[in-house]
Amino acid sequence: MIEKFLSTPTQKLLNQALNASQLRNDVIANNIANVDTPGFKRSEVIFEDNIRQALHNQTKNAKLKTTNIRHIQVGSHGGIMPAEIITLQGLTYRNDGNNVDIDVENAKLAKNKILYDAVGDSFSKEIKLLRLAITGRS
Repeated sequence: MIEKFLSTPTQKLLNQALNASQLRNDVIANNIANVDTPGFKRSEVIFEDNIRQALHNQTKNAKLKTTNIRHIQVGSHGGIMPAEIITLQGLTYRNDGNNVDIDVENAKLAKNKILYDAVGDSFSKEIKLLRLAITGRS
């Protein structure tokens, strides 16, 4: 439902970034919950690499003239692939086959919270700009 109101490329990107950050939080929480499960393999969320790839592809296939390489073109799917979850199979730190390092997961959780807060703040400012354009007051 919210997608109906998110019409600009920036708003779509910020919405996808919030969704990816929430997904990353869930994946990290699952990794932490399984820190003592023998044979468990940790998972990660890939989103930022998809953004870089989309921006790289858009510079090669750009249809509109842009004044900055960071300008986002709108394609059939917004130019960005959704976040994806990958499981890291090859790494093991312990004899039981588990590859979860609790210190690394806690650091990733803290980093993800900072990212989520920053994207949420940017999204809030984007909505305030829209409200200002519509009403003439913030």
